[in-house]
Amino acid sequence: MKIGALLPRSTFHPLLHHDFLQGMQAYLQYRQVSAELLTANIEFGTDADMMLEQAEKMLLEKQVDVLVVYADQEAVSKIAALAKPLNRLVLVVHNGAKYMHDWEPHPTVLSHTLNNIIHCRLTGRYAADISKNAAVCTSFYDGGYSHNHALVQSYMDNGGNVAYNFVGQYKVKEFNSAPLHDFLRTNAHVQTLLALFNGDLAHCFLQQLQDADVTPGLQLFGSPMLLDESLTAVHGALKLPFRISGYVPWISSLHNNANQLLKTQFQSHTGREANLPGMHGWDTAIILEHIFNTANIHHFKARDILAALSDVTLDSPRGSLCMDTATHHMIAPAWLVQTNEAFEPEIIGGTDNTAQIWQEIVNEKIQGVSSGWINTYLCA
Repeated sequence: MKIGALLPRSTFHPLLHHDFLQGMQAYLQYRQVSAELLTANIEFGTDADMMLEQAEKMLLEKQVDVLVVYADQEAVSKIAALAKPLNRLVLVVHNGAKYMHDWEPHPTVLSHTLNNIIHCRLTGRYAADISKNAAVCTSFYDGGYSHNHALVQSYMDNGGNVAYNFVGQYKVKEFNSAPLHDFLRTNAHVQTLLALFNGDLAHCFLQQLQDADVTPGLQLFGSPMLLDESLTAVHGALKLPFRISGYVPWISSLHNNANQLLKTQFQSHTGREANLPGMHGWDTAIILEHIFNTANIHHFKARDILAALSDVTLDSPRGSLCMDTATHHMIAPAWLVQTNEAFEPEIIGGTDNTAQIWQEIVNEKIQGVSSGWINTYLCA
């Protein structure tokens, strides 16, 4: 099998595409899948014409059987149009921080995301059950994606009231959350934060909040990237006087054989601990292996691959992985975690029934004007 992969850059997470690729490689190598992996760089995934040019080289010149594209839906639409007459599968991967695009579902596209909007919707609902007044905190960058709407709207739909909005700068050197701290000091009835940040900005936000003289009863409900357990290893230790809760796609302490295998083999392959993008790449390779093993049925024809996936459940480090046939999106369990003062997450719950939440999201029609960044989330 010949696999093409169009991979992005990320300023927030410089190793993002490297970890994703090495996760794929680690799995394919361990499983001894007879596959050739070809890669190309697509910068930040915003230039649809440049991405189409790279896809043409992969699909038409190099004749790849499956094309993996790490980019959001809008930027992939031209590639999807190219793949349709070729009947070649495009496997789209990203964090899942945006709602479905108008062209989805597509007869030759499979989306394998980290389902961030599902997790944010679940977290908003969970937060509303605990506290009815909250401040929303995000950055100019993180707030420009659908996961922000999923978190806040779910919170309000379940009886929560947004008492304050804080939107900070997206560069650490310019970030100052003092206005939020002032609000919390003068509004003691608001002790809940709905927070969406990632990378060094997430660490900066938590460190400033840690050092601020705010109410001791503060509780945070965070987006998946705010709860990324590698935050302290990359950006420094924290000692938080509050706890952070929320739903995430994966945590390294999950007790299942598939996750243990991921951690062992990723460490062996890279010399580093498994992380979220590495898991995502490993997960993607599980799908690719299944496609390889069933080639005698579909002969790498996209429509037949998707039809064959309709009743398949794959064993992933994050739990059972299956395709929603109506949208061609892969769905996995969601894990509810809570951090301690050292920002170490512990699983306190979860749900396997994310397909129902996904269906709610798909069926919900967003009213009014909406906007957002064209960059793939984290690729800026």
